[in-house]
Amino acid sequence: MLVSVIIPIHNMEEYLPVCLDSVVNQIYKNIEIILVDDGSTDRSVEICMEYSQRDDRIVLLQTNHQGVVAARKLGTERAKGYYCVFVDSDDWIAVDLLDTVIPLTDNGAVDIVNYNLTSVNGATSVKWNYTVSEGTYESKGLQNVFKKMMYDFEHGCPGIIQSLCTKLIKRNLLLESIHGLDNRITMGEDAAVVYIAMLKAKKIVIANSYLYFYRVRPGSMCTSCHPDFFSQIYLFQRYMEDVFSDYDKEYRLENQLQAYIFSFLKKGIQDVYSIRMKKVYRLPFCDWDTGKRVVLYGAGEVGKSYYRQLCKEPLAEIAAWVDKGKANEFIYNRRIEEPEILKDIICDKVLIAVLHENQAQEIREQLRIYCGDGEIIWKKPISYWWENEIDLSQ
Repeated sequence: MLVSVIIPIHNMEEYLPVCLDSVVNQIYKNIEIILVDDGSTDRSVEICMEYSQRDDRIVLLQTNHQGVVAARKLGTERAKGYYCVFVDSDDWIAVDLLDTVIPLTDNGAVDIVNYNLTSVNGATSVKWNYTVSEGTYESKGLQNVFKKMMYDFEHGCPGIIQSLCTKLIKRNLLLESIHGLDNRITMGEDAAVVYIAMLKAKKIVIANSYLYFYRVRPGSMCTSCHPDFFSQIYLFQRYMEDVFSDYDKEYRLENQLQAYIFSFLKKGIQDVYSIRMKKVYRLPFCDWDTGKRVVLYGAGEVGKSYYRQLCKEPLAEIAAWVDKGKANEFIYNRRIEEPEILKDIICDKVLIAVLHENQAQEIREQLRIYCGDGEIIWKKPISYWWENEIDLSQ
């Protein structure tokens, strides 16, 4: 089964060899590699030609600079594969990507195979996850996916990763989904193709395999915004509203779109206006009485949110704020203490303020030498997408 690997390129000479090496060295060999140079002015074209001379599976297309949407369209139109995958020219893929996902297609019966990505920023990496469970979805199961694919309100993020580069898609479905996309869209262009293709698909697969590596770099769309950012978001919104109007209201697609756009706007406000916005994590006071002396454990994002709320509302007295990793730092003009201070403090409850359950369990084990298990409180922090506050702290 032939697979077309489409790589749009614009001035990526620094990163292009790593990208191309990861593609030409795929274990699965039945591929064509379509390089679409979008008017590069550096050595990108020269590098492409060097690789094409060594590998006859490579096809080089050259156009004037029109943007990534136009480049992806051209690559899709020229593709001959039964399936297509995209790779951005500053990223790379695991050598077994295609060898892993092709067997999941049920001999071509599956329309889309979704796989995971790892975001790489120097020595730091972050794994992106689907909130939709691993498995095969069709008919009623697929309809349930539609209800949270663009935004899963329970988890506060997309249920299906919006990156087009984390999808193996049937070429015919891809052509149908990308054909009408406005070339002017530069924010949300991946989502505009992915979620339309999802709605048109009859059978999809979610695979929890981390096969794509996204490079975070200065100047990328992920790390910067520009003054016409808001008009770009509006263009994307109008396009998606028009598409979603043809689908069942029970999927709440318009609501998902609003929540999805808000995450863009939050970043735009920060980048364009240098105003930081922070999530509000709701205090779990339903689990314990107010008016108690409380030790707050955790000085990260969740702990700061809890602390700000406790200072604004006299729900409980903060006996101490502790965090082993940030002891002796000053946050909001309050000193963070070592956990050992608990042996000298009288308190009613210890509130663990961390996001993940496994981390909370480790902290709970450490705290048992100072207090009883019943005095230790942790509940999965809840934040709602519409609840944010301006953060004036440094």
